[in-house]
Amino acid sequence: MVELASIVAPIFLTILLGVFLRKALISADGIWHHINTLTYWVLFPSLLFNKTSVIDFEGFDVAAFAVVLIMGYLAAVLFAYTVAKIFRFNAASLTSILQGSGRHNSFVALAVISQLFGPPGEILGAMAVAVMVTFSNVFTIIMMTTILSDKDGGKPSIFSEVIRNPFIVSIAIGLLFNFMGWKQVPILTDFTEYLGKAALPIALICVGAGLKFIGAKSFVVPTAIACIAKMVVLPITVYLGAIYFELSAIATASAVIFASVPTSSTAYALAKYMGGDAPLMAAIISFQTLLAVFVIPLAIILSG
Repeated sequence: MVELASIVAPIFLTILLGVFLRKALISADGIWHHINTLTYWVLFPSLLFNKTSVIDFEGFDVAAFAVVLIMGYLAAVLFAYTVAKIFRFNAASLTSILQGSGRHNSFVALAVISQLFGPPGEILGAMAVAVMVTFSNVFTIIMMTTILSDKDGGKPSIFSEVIRNPFIVSIAIGLLFNFMGWKQVPILTDFTEYLGKAALPIALICVGAGLKFIGAKSFVVPTAIACIAKMVVLPITVYLGAIYFELSAIATASAVIFASVPTSSTAYALAKYMGGDAPLMAAIISFQTLLAVFVIPLAIILSG
């Protein structure tokens, strides 16, 4: 337990550093916006390209791994949708609850898996990101467009959102290089690896800087629904699916960790853009990030 805490603690200390920096040193929103932009468009895509371009797919059941993650996602969203309908939340709140129930923070997930399992964890984490970034983005846009169809907010097309998502594009290019046999391209491979090393610490600092707790007390019930769905229903479903498909111990633990991380910090921007409940989304993101300090170590222990 002490060893596990020593592995996971630096990740959450990095997030806390972001909170401190936002409060004490860099309070300007514009600066954090630019740092987030750099991470989102350059550093993290470089990391994903680098990892997916060198993945060795032999001996790895990608299909079962993907099915397990998607099963968990759908189970969590279905649970949240059912409970939210019972409480009769409006359309905007419903979409924020559903985003908080299934989406994931790729930065936190990849940081934990990489810290625990080293290079094999980085590859598994990259595969999880490849599967779930694509699936969750398409699902979320369809879901929000359908539920908010009577609102005046902007409605992005699914195709345009997918082709301009830097995570999806970098993963697609990395897989193309992989399948073409270009796994070690001189200069390019080293360049993207170098940039990728900066991605996770900077991204985690930005996660901390972006936390918002104002007004969280006003959203107790919807936040609780999203937290139960995301941090209980989703990881349990993923674990049971991993056992059913007989995934390896590392693949099982990686999938459960991925299922246990807080929801994506980009969910707030999407809620604001498409007419969802942005303040509720901010509360869900912040509270889930706090819960993750306890949920992720517990998930690692229970998944073996």
